[in-house]
Amino acid sequence: MIMLSADIGGTNSRFSLFSIENRLPVYKCGVVISSKQEEFSHLLNKLFTCWPVEWTELAQASLVVFAAAGPVRDGCIEMTNAEFSVDEEQIRNFFPDAEIRLMNDFEAQAWACLSPVLKEAECLLPGSGAQSLDFSASSPVAVVGAGTGLGAAWLMPGDGKNAPRVLPSEAGHMPFPFDVRDDEERAFASFLAGDGAVLPTAGQVLSGSGLARLHEFFTGKAEDPAYFTAALSFPESDTCRLFARFYGRFCRMAALSTLPQAVVIAGGVAEKTPSLVRHEEFAREFVRASGAHGDFLSKVPVWLNRHPQSGLWGVAEAGAMLAHEGEAR
Repeated sequence: MIMLSADIGGTNSRFSLFSIENRLPVYKCGVVISSKQEEFSHLLNKLFTCWPVEWTELAQASLVVFAAAGPVRDGCIEMTNAEFSVDEEQIRNFFPDAEIRLMNDFEAQAWACLSPVLKEAECLLPGSGAQSLDFSASSPVAVVGAGTGLGAAWLMPGDGKNAPRVLPSEAGHMPFPFDVRDDEERAFASFLAGDGAVLPTAGQVLSGSGLARLHEFFTGKAEDPAYFTAALSFPESDTCRLFARFYGRFCRMAALSTLPQAVVIAGGVAEKTPSLVRHEEFAREFVRASGAHGDFLSKVPVWLNRHPQSGLWGVAEAGAMLAHEGEAR
């Protein structure tokens, strides 16, 4: 079976063909296209014009699985960080004979935990000393990540009777819990909210744009993160310190919500600037809880997945699972 997988983000969209062999996805070829399109159909047209080999091979895909930032509703994803919506019917216009599935982008990042990319993950916090994730365990894996937005999902490992499953979420749109006792945090919350009556969301704080706003709060300079995070002094900056604290807090919330065996961090912010999660303030905030909760958190390992095609491989893993379930029926 030939499968077309896509990880459609607010900045770039990655497309790849995989063959499914022995229930596993095998990479064939792919392309990265800018997501700055006015219409979803324009992106699909560009896919065919930019495909690196003969496009007739692309048209032969019998399974099409796309992931994008936003909830899936009635065969459509209203993207939270792009101008267009991902629409199953428009995909069908290009692939009329294929089976089509849509999923949330962090649902794909959770599936990536089952893929080869996680072998390259870095252990940020060893927790109870686990050297790898145990997918025979019954507890879930929490997957979070800041990029153009903020995502979170939970991988539920399978067992002998049940296949793995993923619980997606829109946790990035929850209000962010600033510490009202901390003068610095209160000041930044006010700075970020401006004249708005609504509290800033977790995604507004933990994202590329949130990082830029935090830098502006401390320095008065509105600059692109790619510029100021490249400075050798950035890991010692106030921007890095406070962003690391906020990231550790969100990861702690994700851990306490489902009591996972591990937390995996993905997404473009930590991929490009790992100092944001390697900072001591991240670790300190992650385990900051009293009593039994603090003891539990100290035993939860935290992993950093910096693979740039993690989401794409997650889509492929999910597609291979769908293909196997189809064969079983």
